[in-house]
Amino acid sequence: MIARTMAAALLATALTGVGAAAKPAAKPAKAAKAAAATRTTRPRNIILFLGDAGGIPTLNAGGLMAHDRPQALFIQSMPHIGLSDTSARNRWVTDSAAGMTAIMSGHKTDNGMVGMVPAATAGDAPVAVPSFMEIAQARGLSTGVVTNQPIWDATPAACYAHVPSRKDKDAIFAQMLAPRHGKGVDILIGRGLADANAAFARRGTTAATAFAQAGYRYGSDPALIAQAPRAAVLRDADYAPTPAVEATVRQLARNPKGYVLIVEWDMHTDDPMTGLRHVAELDAMIRRIRAVAGPDTLILFTADHSFGLRMTGGDRGTPLAAQYAAAAAKPGVTNATNPIIGVVDSHTGEEVLAAADGPGAEAVHGFFPNTRLYHVMVEAFGWVATQ
Repeated sequence: MIARTMAAALLATALTGVGAAAKPAAKPAKAAKAAAATRTTRPRNIILFLGDAGGIPTLNAGGLMAHDRPQALFIQSMPHIGLSDTSARNRWVTDSAAGMTAIMSGHKTDNGMVGMVPAATAGDAPVAVPSFMEIAQARGLSTGVVTNQPIWDATPAACYAHVPSRKDKDAIFAQMLAPRHGKGVDILIGRGLADANAAFARRGTTAATAFAQAGYRYGSDPALIAQAPRAAVLRDADYAPTPAVEATVRQLARNPKGYVLIVEWDMHTDDPMTGLRHVAELDAMIRRIRAVAGPDTLILFTADHSFGLRMTGGDRGTPLAAQYAAAAAKPGVTNATNPIIGVVDSHTGEEVLAAADGPGAEAVHGFFPNTRLYHVMVEAFGWVATQ
């Protein structure tokens, strides 16, 4: 484990480079830097919505499945858009660990690593890189992480943890409650209750005791969020997404310095109907939260990677969901061979959509690496990075 002193030094230099051990990401375009320098309106808050595996084919199919007309998603109406490369440092096709680490830290890393990059010298230990959320916490902003996946999983973990392997649940839970910097994430909502119970049992305690000792109001009911500025909701069942995120926004907004909120919603389409339903869920959530958060909030949407879904059939005038179901019911038809929407159960490497609305949104345009989104958020707040 990397010493706290090293981690503190990394955080202190996060906005001026991260030292020789970690290879810097490419510098932002000069035009984007100039825009950041001259911008007079800055956001008070930033909300990043992350569609896990929510590539453009999945967004398109999910929108048609829900609305039976093209470009009906709120995401598709956001005024500033770009296309983000998602490749990992060591692979053309990323996993969620490397994908979200790049977005949150501005550094490409190897698949499987969370909040860390390989050392410059072969054989040395990986190096922790501060996340945008940790930087926000150090500056006094409130923070929240909401997901319909396990709270220890790679995407949420990249907001607060630094581990060489995304599989190390115990270390991720430990860092969740004993962060390297400050008091950590203020509001946590996600699945993984059984995982938390098992992880803390191995440490001779319970999840309820551990979270309470770390200062959280703890339980399985999202209603807790309205009752305490520091709350953790863990469960193994689905929950109503928009009310939970709306309550989180209202709680975090009590901080006059502002907040950073990361919302991950799983869009993997290995189960096509579930994944496409999640597209509509997240889209409705973004529409509502855009209205609730107010004009001083930068709203971002992107995906950590795309997925092997392709829409290859369907007639206008008949509900797409009915056509898909009818095709799926035919003998011998599989998810991969469905002639309406076929799915190969695999991550894919094409660019994904990045969309933005609110102060600072104009920085999202063109083609760029996923590391650029870190700079968009940093520069929107006026914390101009030099790495």
